[in-house]
Amino acid sequence: MHMRRIKIIGIALVPTLTLTLGVVGAGATTALVLGSPTAFAAERAWGTPAPLTDERGANTSAGVKITTDGTAVTVWTSGTGDGPQELWGATRSAGATAWSAPVRIVSDQRMLSDVHLVTGRDGSATVSWDRFTTEHFDSHSTSTLLPGAGAWTAPAPIPSALFASDLMLVSGPGGRLTAVWNGDPTPGEDESDRGVYVSDLTDRGAAWSDAVQIGVGYAYELHAAAAGDGTVTVAWQTGLSGPETLRVSTRAAGSADWSAPEAIATGGANPSELDVQATADGATLVSWWGLSYRRGFVHRPAGSATWGRTEYVPSDETFNSTVVPRLESDGRVTAFWEFESGNLKTATRAVDGTWSQARTLVEKSRAFAFWNPDTAQDGSLAIMWTTLDGDLWSLVRSNGVWHKPVHVGQVEFHTEGSVAAGTNGRAVAVWDKELGMTSDYYRINQVWTTATGAARPATPAKRRDYVGDDGFPDLYARGTNGSLVVYQGNAAGKVSVTADGGTWPQTSTLIPFGDLDGDGANDTLTTNAAGDLYRHSPQRGTVVTPQAPAAKIGSGWTPFDGLTYSGDFTADSRPDLMARETATGDLYLYAGTAAGGFSRTGKIGTSWKGLTIVGAGDLNGDKHADLVARTATGDLYRYNGTGKGTISSGTKIGSGWGGMADFVGIGDLTGDGKDDLLGRTTTGDLYRYAGNGAGGIGSGVKIGTGWKSFAEIR
Repeated sequence: MHMRRIKIIGIALVPTLTLTLGVVGAGATTALVLGSPTAFAAERAWGTPAPLTDERGANTSAGVKITTDGTAVTVWTSGTGDGPQELWGATRSAGATAWSAPVRIVSDQRMLSDVHLVTGRDGSATVSWDRFTTEHFDSHSTSTLLPGAGAWTAPAPIPSALFASDLMLVSGPGGRLTAVWNGDPTPGEDESDRGVYVSDLTDRGAAWSDAVQIGVGYAYELHAAAAGDGTVTVAWQTGLSGPETLRVSTRAAGSADWSAPEAIATGGANPSELDVQATADGATLVSWWGLSYRRGFVHRPAGSATWGRTEYVPSDETFNSTVVPRLESDGRVTAFWEFESGNLKTATRAVDGTWSQARTLVEKSRAFAFWNPDTAQDGSLAIMWTTLDGDLWSLVRSNGVWHKPVHVGQVEFHTEGSVAAGTNGRAVAVWDKELGMTSDYYRINQVWTTATGAARPATPAKRRDYVGDDGFPDLYARGTNGSLVVYQGNAAGKVSVTADGGTWPQTSTLIPFGDLDGDGANDTLTTNAAGDLYRHSPQRGTVVTPQAPAAKIGSGWTPFDGLTYSGDFTADSRPDLMARETATGDLYLYAGTAAGGFSRTGKIGTSWKGLTIVGAGDLNGDKHADLVARTATGDLYRYNGTGKGTISSGTKIGSGWGGMADFVGIGDLTGDGKDDLLGRTTTGDLYRYAGNGAGGIGSGVKIGTGWKSFAEIR
């Protein structure tokens, strides 16, 4: 993960809202503006973030990887360093919608650290870790999850790495593993043999080879990569007490010998944040952050033993925050950078060394920390970052085309995480959510995760179409016990076939809503007795239930009633929410945001006490959402939306509505392109009132009886 190089003098917290907004926690939202909207494909929809572990343990993620068969693998430690610890793992098969049950890899360990996960080209995944034993302070072991297996292999030590630090694994062809570490075989004695060491496991069931020293002296920022042809490259830094130098050593494919360490960045370069990548055919990239405040790198083409000259990410800024560049499978290099202006840019270096024209991916991203991007086998690429406001965003590229930036969830601004790219633009993310500290000052974390699904549908969901994805609006009916039945609209202009929405707390309020989180499916909002507001996001065409994916997006809603959805009042293509303050009768507009929450835009009406408020959709045909309100005397008024976050004065469109128990702006139930109303009489008859597209409604047509038993319809 890369942190922005900025000095934070102070952050003023201005309480502009009485609500806490967000997806997984409280916090403000950040608006993103696309630099070139027409150049982006439809975005990939991320699922609702969910915990992978419970809150009882101190769980720390070691990242996530995707194997060659598309299986996502993640591992984490459980427990703090002052007691027994365990190492756990879980998998998520390609196309699956959930993770497997966690599997314990090893238990009863002390001071687990240095956990490293790597995937092999044979579809396997191997994890290494360091733990304290009575014999040795540093004692490394590995365990492997073979392709298709449900359990990890028994832990196996790396005998030659007893006193290793910064150990990491790389996986070559045929399941061959190479361990690289910084160490001293005889700590406390002569330190002349301190340096960089490697050991190999040539195949399953074989023994680890004796350690081979490839570098002399204390090393740090140690990284390595294995190419598909078997070439292994190790890079590290020296010069803790002198000029810092970045050194590289390579073992060519089929060779047992390592090249002499070669200095590729020295002195004023001050290399840090080192990274090494290799392609299937042997191209290699070593990159670092230097004193010039730019990301430097050297590139070695496939089939060559010679490194190119030192180059830099082609930023047009003198001081920038860069993301680790990605080495593409064909040898190209894709770079990213971001300046304090907040514009996230990218450019690609061709194999011949020429750079494409830089393009802006996101304007005003306000990024605080980037997670290292990842590239899939087919060239799909995923990058994620957090903002100072704690928003987690993502960009995904597939088939050579960037998708739109997507808000993933709400986290702490300093949250560390990992993203793994899958084929066809899919991705999986895992991160740690800090819950607190133990009495001994160990962090208590919970591991959270989310993944992309299919690309967002090409067409948005029709207004109020919740079940069946058939283009017809649906009606919510609540029983007196809190049960929900969803009646599907049909081509006959009626509602008939039902779907069971489960039983909800009787103290909850359900608001059928539009696509607030931007995944192409309509959502449902709920409030509870405590005044918390939740967004429920079932898959498109699937009935909402209490078990549907949900995110808390606000609190403090007890002072409001008359929560109403009608459509888009601000002309930004996002659904908005109307809310009336019960005590005063003032009407407020809460505009939907890109983060899947709301931003209070202000008071748009007064004296709404005693009115029954209904979101009518677009009654007058001007493409803006309208409101309908019934007075205590039964008169019906229409309030036109202006598209500017305001509404017009009321126009009377009916009378005699006092006999209606409730009524609903159902949407276009008749299929004529005009929004309609439904009304339920106190005796239980259901009527349809067809909109004429000019702001009026026709005479009522009875379309049902026996609706008296319901507590409400919406």
